[in-house]
Amino acid sequence: MSVTPSPSASSSASTHASHSASSGASPSSATSASGTSSGTADRLPSRYLQVMAYYHAQPGMGDRVSELLGELTTATRQEPKNLGYEFYRSPQDPDRFVILERYTDASGLDDHRASAHFQRLGFGTIIPMLVSRRVESFDVITSADGAATATPR
Repeated sequence: MSVTPSPSASSSASTHASHSASSGASPSSATSASGTSSGTADRLPSRYLQVMAYYHAQPGMGDRVSELLGELTTATRQEPKNLGYEFYRSPQDPDRFVILERYTDASGLDDHRASAHFQRLGFGTIIPMLVSRRVESFDVITSADGAATATPR
């Protein structure tokens, strides 16, 4: 899936992400719906947890899910162990989203899932609006030369 930041994002460069065929979506370009990034991508620690979530909203619910993800993004970026949080919406299927999350470690993801804003917005509101949801987590280690490895959790 080719991912392109929206006009409101600070960068006009395209980012590329792979999209698993198991999600049922054909490759497409996606537009950033989360605005500017948290600004930490260029300052990531040598070890962190990368989370990729794939959301497929019920038909016609994409606008509401996008609005709620915007609220969730703002709150999540304030979490102490959050290193970055962006979401992207497919222009070919506006009911499909990719969420990219980064945390200092697995406890950061646990804290996020236990947070009041995720309980209310994520579990309480967004997830019931989905047809499907898939979440993948990876432990990322970057060596001094910049090479990174990602190990599935």
